[in-house]
Amino acid sequence: MTKQKIMLADFAKNPALKTHSARSKAVARALDEHADALPYAMVFTSFEFEEFLAQLTPKRFELLRIASKGPHSIADLAIASQRNASAVSRDVSKLSELGLVKVESVSNEGHGRKKVVMPVASTISINASIAAV
Repeated sequence: MTKQKIMLADFAKNPALKTHSARSKAVARALDEHADALPYAMVFTSFEFEEFLAQLTPKRFELLRIASKGPHSIADLAIASQRNASAVSRDVSKLSELGLVKVESVSNEGHGRKKVVMPVASTISINASIAAV
């Protein structure tokens, strides 16, 4: 098994690496400047968080888990989750509104266009602290 090295020049050639590098630098700058908020992070108030959790149903969470493994079409998500494509499409729209996935319309060879669902982050973490009153 050979290991592939990623060289500095690869960041200029590969759009995904270039984007990741730019975002990483923006976060590092914000940390260095002790910024109040980090770029590419979402912060919810307790009320917004409660609404967020209400919207993240078990079926939507399952779609998010499947989508986190890479780009999937609505049809692929429907098959993987054993659900109706129209129901999956509605749930994907809600996940997109919540900012958890992005949906792009791409060419579907010989069949027009299709929607592809991609995660907006490789990791989503939720931290909560409950203060005693």
